[in-house]
Amino acid sequence: MLNDFQISVKSGPAQRTRGQLRSLQPALFQFFVDATAVFCSVLIAHIGVQTLSADAFAFSFDVAYEAQVLAGILLVVPALKGMVGLYPGYGMSPVERLRRQFMILLGTVVGVTILDLQFNDSHWLNSGLLMALLVLAILIWVSDALGRGVLMRLRLWGRPCVVVGAGKTGVDIVRRLGQNEHLGYNPVLFIDEDPGRWGTTVEGLPVVPPGGNSVDERLERYASVGILAVPHDQPERLQEMIGNLPFSTILVVPEWNGLQTVNTRVRDLSGILSLEVRRPLGASVTPMLKRSFDIVTSALLLLLVTPLLLLIAAGIKLDSRGPLLFRQSRWAGGTRSFRALKFRTMHVDAERLLQELLEADPVLRHEYEMYHKLTRDPRVTRFGRILRKLSFDELPQLWNVLIGDMSLIGPRPYMPHELVRYPHQQGVLARVRPGITGLWQVSGRHRTTFERRLELDVYYVENYSIWLDLHVLMRTVWIVMKADGA
Repeated sequence: MLNDFQISVKSGPAQRTRGQLRSLQPALFQFFVDATAVFCSVLIAHIGVQTLSADAFAFSFDVAYEAQVLAGILLVVPALKGMVGLYPGYGMSPVERLRRQFMILLGTVVGVTILDLQFNDSHWLNSGLLMALLVLAILIWVSDALGRGVLMRLRLWGRPCVVVGAGKTGVDIVRRLGQNEHLGYNPVLFIDEDPGRWGTTVEGLPVVPPGGNSVDERLERYASVGILAVPHDQPERLQEMIGNLPFSTILVVPEWNGLQTVNTRVRDLSGILSLEVRRPLGASVTPMLKRSFDIVTSALLLLLVTPLLLLIAAGIKLDSRGPLLFRQSRWAGGTRSFRALKFRTMHVDAERLLQELLEADPVLRHEYEMYHKLTRDPRVTRFGRILRKLSFDELPQLWNVLIGDMSLIGPRPYMPHELVRYPHQQGVLARVRPGITGLWQVSGRHRTTFERRLELDVYYVENYSIWLDLHVLMRTVWIVMKADGA
């Protein structure tokens, strides 16, 4: 059986040419979107300079210079995006994409600045160029997300992939890829050696044996990426299977779970494959930088939102009787706890009302047990619904951040009794302070189960990086702007 696992692809030149042209479409479209973003940044800078040219500032931007700036940025941006693999960027997590986009922006600023100083008579950067780069810093993120969004709608995003192994791991892979379309791996077929699975469908995909004309005909169109999801108990067999797979890209999924993914790198130890797992939270400088950011940002935000806090306080008092703030004990690691602050959004007898509701309605009780909250919660006041929708009820927690109880970004602040059944997760979550916002809040929030929230929080801690914090922060701003709160 060792040599039976053979798959041949009988694609002719015409099929290969069509496949190659189709694979180029996303990259070409992304280039067009990026070029449009660059043009818009220069155009907006031109309009801005013309508007401010009568001011006391020395703004200048002539047509010839605009052409030089446009050509320079058009030269640098696509070259850098191609070098870091963002054309098209399949298989890249949002955090890794964010990191590479930042490096592209930094490289663009450096590259265009060098070109400007080389060909511009002045030793100082032209104010028009500075404005163009500032606008580009925003548009480069927008164009990337917009381009991928359009490609997804047109069904041009992604590479068809074949999953080898229709067992538990293979099924989990197909589900995860379906939930994360941005990764760009689109499963179309299962290949499995178990005769009992041949001719059936798993997760909506056909299961076929590893050989025969039917496989050749299917792979004639879909031979692009192979995902190996089989047991690793026979290393020689695994190596043989990898050698026999005809795909240009092969992903080998390890059997173990729980290993950090974002901070893991492949290392070649003189022919021996190894995985380097980095733990930024174990370094003394990372927690210090995170805490410094928390202190400075929370202090500034408290000063900026003081008028808003006063307006909210007035609204709460006018809407219902009771205190302004709601204080609740939250877990802080081990046997420690702290008093988390929120604007009161419920009636004062909320707990009694909750118990009555759960006892009287089995459906609501099931919903509360699964999500630890209710979609239509009758305990919430009219003004409280507005505060929750805008996530303004959590603004007092900026004080918790300032005094060191919480962080701006981190795991959910759990109540002490919620983690009793999860001792392993307790140990992981205790490494960082709980956050006002976090990965679970930007990953479905009230539409996720309690177990899924816990899984996302553990993922955040074990895969922590500054880029992950930045990703969560940007997603939080977007969710608040959409008023997609609890």
